[in-house]
Amino acid sequence: MCPLVTAEPFEDEDLDLDALMGMDVQVTSAMKRAQSAFDTASSIYVLSKEQITKSGATSVPEALKMVPGLIVRQLDNNQWAISSRGIASRFSSKLLVMIDGQSLYTPKFAAVYWETLNVPLYDIERIEVIRGQGGLLWGSNANNGVINIITKNSIDTRGGYASVTTGNQINADANLRYGGDISNIGSYRVYGHLKDANESKKGVSLTPSDTTKQQSFGIRADFTPNDEWSGLFQGTITHSDLGQNYRGVIDDTNENISFSDGLERTDSRVMARLENRISPDANQMLQISWLKQNGSQKYIKEDFESIDIDYQMNFIYQSLQLDWGLSYRYNSISFEKSVFLDSDKDLDSLQQYGGLIQAQYNFIPNTLDFIIGTKFDHNDLTGWENQPSARLVYKPIENHLVWSALSRSVRTPTLIEFNDNFTVNGTKVIEALGSSTGVTAIDEYRIATFLNGNDDVKSENYTSYELGYRFTDEKWSVDFSTFHTDAKHVAVINLNTHADQFLPALAFFQAGQFQQAALALTTTQIDLDLVSVGATTTNGLDAVISWHPLNTLSTELGYSYTRIDYDLPVGTTPSIGFDSTNRQLFAKANYTLLKNHNIFATLRVENSDAYNTDSYTTLDLTWNYQINPKWSTALSGKNLFAGSHIEYGNTRETYTIPNYIDECITFTIKATF
Repeated sequence: MCPLVTAEPFEDEDLDLDALMGMDVQVTSAMKRAQSAFDTASSIYVLSKEQITKSGATSVPEALKMVPGLIVRQLDNNQWAISSRGIASRFSSKLLVMIDGQSLYTPKFAAVYWETLNVPLYDIERIEVIRGQGGLLWGSNANNGVINIITKNSIDTRGGYASVTTGNQINADANLRYGGDISNIGSYRVYGHLKDANESKKGVSLTPSDTTKQQSFGIRADFTPNDEWSGLFQGTITHSDLGQNYRGVIDDTNENISFSDGLERTDSRVMARLENRISPDANQMLQISWLKQNGSQKYIKEDFESIDIDYQMNFIYQSLQLDWGLSYRYNSISFEKSVFLDSDKDLDSLQQYGGLIQAQYNFIPNTLDFIIGTKFDHNDLTGWENQPSARLVYKPIENHLVWSALSRSVRTPTLIEFNDNFTVNGTKVIEALGSSTGVTAIDEYRIATFLNGNDDVKSENYTSYELGYRFTDEKWSVDFSTFHTDAKHVAVINLNTHADQFLPALAFFQAGQFQQAALALTTTQIDLDLVSVGATTTNGLDAVISWHPLNTLSTELGYSYTRIDYDLPVGTTPSIGFDSTNRQLFAKANYTLLKNHNIFATLRVENSDAYNTDSYTTLDLTWNYQINPKWSTALSGKNLFAGSHIEYGNTRETYTIPNYIDECITFTIKATF
């Protein structure tokens, strides 16, 4: 969604550099309690509401393109691949995504359906992005990063707001919100959203069909009856009708066939939170959330539901801060059998429960802090898991901070890896045997091939070593971090060709018994078995320099480097990705050239050999004009410079076909009342 208009033009004109660049804001994702981003012992970046407002972004994935070091690649006009410190894919499994602390993790694919994640951008307070492990606080599957979308308190969204966006790829994107007071104890807001977007101009192997039709409705209420108690309730429902191109094995040729189809999804979320200030030195929080996702495509139908209960207590005693908590999650999974997918076991529900404890001790006041803790939880697939972490924060002089961290995280298997058999592109006989049989008909025949889950797979274990440095003053800010991560028990693919099964077919062909030979081939199969025998080493760095030379100009310059190397036993291949290097150069500028005119620009240079694409450079540029305190407009150009380009070319993935990404122009008009 597009920028929120405020009563004062360009509300961030008087903010200092730390506030503009997220260094001095209070964040909650890194420590699971409020803490200055500058003092955080993590590689954290805070995308502020001011940046989101001025960027011209119309969705959360678009907004995340402004986060340096985050991998954001567009597959088509409604699909995305997003990750951090790893390889992004349509189903990235090591990135935890939350809205106000409510997890969107789905255990079937471990994926976030970015195309149906609809959070009104004008209601986002900030987006906290942790590059690196977050398993201590948030549990399994937060290996490469955590994205926590924090929405505004409804007390800050009273009154009315409306906007309409249109452009060469968007027919209409309309939003309406209204908020008010609830007696003298709280406030509320309700909103509605409609979107109708066009397909891409050019496809890779099929005519694009990536249209979007989406409707959303949401409500939030905040209560503060007294100084000791506060509460929050919010709910939203989004219905999406999406066109997409797919690839899959749908007939007896055993070969991936490209086809177009629609995806219909309904996503519902409800969350309630109660906070209690027990004393000046202690508080507690209880959060209960419910998530339901229904998806229907031609060959896949899924129904996922989860309930999360989280309790946490924080207290301070002299130089010690102690945090502890308990958590429980129940998942209900229904997945109809299809031509793609078959399950070995009737696993229709999963439970996970556990706790965390974390202590922060201030050894030298305002100079040296030591943080240690662990997250322990139990899941139905691999049993008990333990995720310890130790961090050190050192401030040698004012405005300078050095931090280091040693942490261990786990990624529990998805149901695809543990329980399911997935039909994939058939393997040619000549590829399976590694040599020709001398009979072309046999060599070119595709054998039925299955990617098989394995209930002996283990959780992937990640051990990370991190070191960071920060500096800030009136005009400059520097944030640098480097990391080394070793992973073991990585799920990889073991090829089992059953080579001897081809001998009868060959004998029949040589004897001229062609019918029997064909029958012998149709009854053979190749198994790609998932096994936990791989290892990876990941090294990299992230650097962001912010410069605020004038009250009307703030800038950022960033560089990120990640190198991933696999160590695999003979006969195995990675399930996702391969040895690769990812480099990103990043620049951002926010310039108020006149009192009511603002220019916001983001430039990204992407260079990676992980996605089978050429390097590309894109510029997103937005002009914001505040007509008066109630009305404003915005004109945005996106994906400028790059021309028509491919951002994601890993087409060996079943069910994934990219399209060319084109330049996009949007015009928005907004009003408050």
